[in-house]
Amino acid sequence: MGSREDWIVVAGFLLAACGLFLRIFLMLRASDAQPVNEPVKGARQLLRSFGSRYLKSRLAFLMWICLSAGPALPVAGLLLEFR
Repeated sequence: MGSREDWIVVAGFLLAACGLFLRIFLMLRASDAQPVNEPVKGARQLLRSFGSRYLKSRLAFLMWICLSAGPALPVAGLLLEFR
């Protein structure tokens, strides 16, 4: 685990896990903010409602960065390792 490629793979998995945790956190926070008598919303609707209720929050942007870079880093690390 001393090579650079191994650490790129580990960092990618950690970023993906962090992005998944942030997505769950944002959906829970958005569902807590909606009134009790409303019907249950889907995941995309919850994330949209989070963005409309918490306009200054950068957590959604951080979530998308983590979920985008997370799977890309292990692929890049594996390609570098097998090169």
